[in-house]
Amino acid sequence: MNRLIIPVLLLVLIFTPACWDLREVERLGIIMAIGLEPAPQNKIRVTLQNVIPSAMTGGGSGGGGGGGGGGTAGIAAKPYRNLSAEGDTVFEALRKLSRESPRQLFFAHNQVIILSEELAREGLEEIIDIFERNPQIRRTTWMLVGRGEMAHLLDVPGRIESSPSQRIFGIINERDLTSQYAVQSLGDFIEQMEIEGTQPYTAVVEAVPNQAVPTETQHSTAEGQAMEPRHNLELNGTAVFRLDKLAGFLNLKESRGLLWVRGKVNGGVIEVPTPDESGKLVSLEILRSKTKLQPEIRDGRILMTVDVEVESNLGETTGPVDLTKPEVINKLEALQADAVRDEIESALAKAQQEYGVDVFGFGETVHRKYPREWKEMKKKWPELFSGVQVEMMVDTKIRRTGLVSNPVESK
Repeated sequence: MNRLIIPVLLLVLIFTPACWDLREVERLGIIMAIGLEPAPQNKIRVTLQNVIPSAMTGGGSGGGGGGGGGGTAGIAAKPYRNLSAEGDTVFEALRKLSRESPRQLFFAHNQVIILSEELAREGLEEIIDIFERNPQIRRTTWMLVGRGEMAHLLDVPGRIESSPSQRIFGIINERDLTSQYAVQSLGDFIEQMEIEGTQPYTAVVEAVPNQAVPTETQHSTAEGQAMEPRHNLELNGTAVFRLDKLAGFLNLKESRGLLWVRGKVNGGVIEVPTPDESGKLVSLEILRSKTKLQPEIRDGRILMTVDVEVESNLGETTGPVDLTKPEVINKLEALQADAVRDEIESALAKAQQEYGVDVFGFGETVHRKYPREWKEMKKKWPELFSGVQVEMMVDTKIRRTGLVSNPVESK
C-alpha cells in the first residue's frame, strides 16, 4: 500500500491545475462602466469608471485626520474614480490609461458599455471588435447609447447607489416595471448585427433634471446632510440601428410597441379610459405577455400576422366603474387590446416609414419559413420591409380586480 500511495500522490500533483491566472484583488483596478465617444483629430475617447472598494464600504472618508491627508472634514469620498484617455483605437486609449492607474485595469466585472450618440451615428463595426475579442469583457454586459458627454453621465451624483454604473445596472434590472425601453446585452447586440433579417437596437441613457429638487431658493438642508442631486440618470427610450449605424430613436410608447412584437413585455402599466366615457382613467398592471409572428407570402406581397396575448390585473381606477358586471370587464379588456394595438402601430410607423429598419425581426421569421424565397428577398429587404402589411390580433384578459368591487365614492 505504501508503494502505491506515493505514485498516486505524484499523479495527483501533476494533473492538478495550478492558479496560473491568479490576480490579487488588492492589485486590480476594477472597472464597472466604459464610455466611448469621438475625440478631435479622428480619435476616440475612452472613459472608465474605476470603483474604490474602501470608499464603498465606508473605509475611505474624505475627512482628513491629524495626518493632513488633504480631505475635507464631513464630506465622504466618492466610491469611484473616472479615468479618461484618447487614442487612435480603443485598445491604444486603454493602454494609455495604464500610465495613470496604479492598479491593473480589470474588466471582468464591467456592467455597462455606453456609446455616445455621435459615435453611434458614425458606426460601431470597428469599435465593437475589442469587446468581442477581449476575454475579460462578458457578453452579458449591457450595451447603451448615451446622450451627453461621457464625463458627465458617469459622474452624476446619487444617494442610494452612489456610483453611476451601479445605478444604471440597478435600473436595468427593474426594466419589467415599465417595459418602456428595449435594452440589449453586448452578445445580443452583436448577434443582431450579424443575423440576416433583423437590425440591432438598445436603450438610451441620459441625465435628466431631478423633479425632487426644491424650487425655493431659500431651501436648505440640515447641517451635515447632502443636498438633493440636480440631475438623475434615466433610461429613456430606444436607439435603433441600420447595420452598425444609429438610425434614430423610439420614444417610450414606441419602445413598448417594439417589445410587444418581440415578445419581451413582462410588466408595466396600461392606462385606458373608463367604459362610461367620463374622461377618467383605469390603470391595468401587465402580468405577462406572449407574441407569435406568422409570415405569409400572398400574391407576391408579404403579410405578417402579429398575435399578442396579454394578461393583466386592475391596479387603479380614477372614476366610477362597476366591476361586478361582466360586460364592464369585457369592455376594459377591449380597451386594453386597443391600447396595445396602438403602441405596436406607433412603433411600426416609425420603423417602416421614417427609419426603414427592421428591428422587429420580420426578415428573420420570413427567412425561417421561406428559405428559398429569402435568397432573393434579402438583397432588397430594406425596401421590402417598408411595404410589409401587418395584421394584429390582440387578445387580453383581466385576471383580478383587487379586493374592492367598486371604487370609493363620497356620499
